[in-house]
Amino acid sequence: MIRAIFLVLFSTAAWATEEVIIEHVSSEVVDGACYVDARINFNLDDDLLEALDHGMELDVRIIVRVREKRKWLWDRVYKETKIKFKLDHLPLSDVYIITDVRKSEQRQFDTLENALKYMGKVERHLLLNTGEITGEPKLGGLIKGVINVKNLPQPMKPVAFLINKWRSDSGWHKWIIRQ
Repeated sequence: MIRAIFLVLFSTAAWATEEVIIEHVSSEVVDGACYVDARINFNLDDDLLEALDHGMELDVRIIVRVREKRKWLWDRVYKETKIKFKLDHLPLSDVYIITDVRKSEQRQFDTLENALKYMGKVERHLLLNTGEITGEPKLGGLIKGVINVKNLPQPMKPVAFLINKWRSDSGWHKWIIRQ
């Protein structure tokens, strides 16, 4: 019996598709400022689509870190930035509203695909000024995309915490920052 449970768990995990995929990341240093460009593919599974269709807001975050990898000490984090979006679906008009939390701007999209592409496109986002860095450290970047359902009804919050089916992330993607 226990063997059957393990087979079901591992076979389900093996066939699960990734919902958040980091497709491309690059950075450049121009005039003392470090910028990042990224493409993130957000694929919503059936549970997230159902939540969105039933009026629950999706919280989408892109987390970017700049760090120095060190041999003997823990890594030094120079900067962590969170790019935050809210995704809503208005069923009566069948439109998708994206709110850029940093800029307090809203955009409207006629399809979910266009809305997800917009959120997954990071262009020339300022990471940090290189004047904040002393010496010549070898810098690396980490980026991660996260989707989370917001505004769950109170009875569903403990279930969501235990099952974790209303949360998806890409895991950390690393790249080297060339100075």
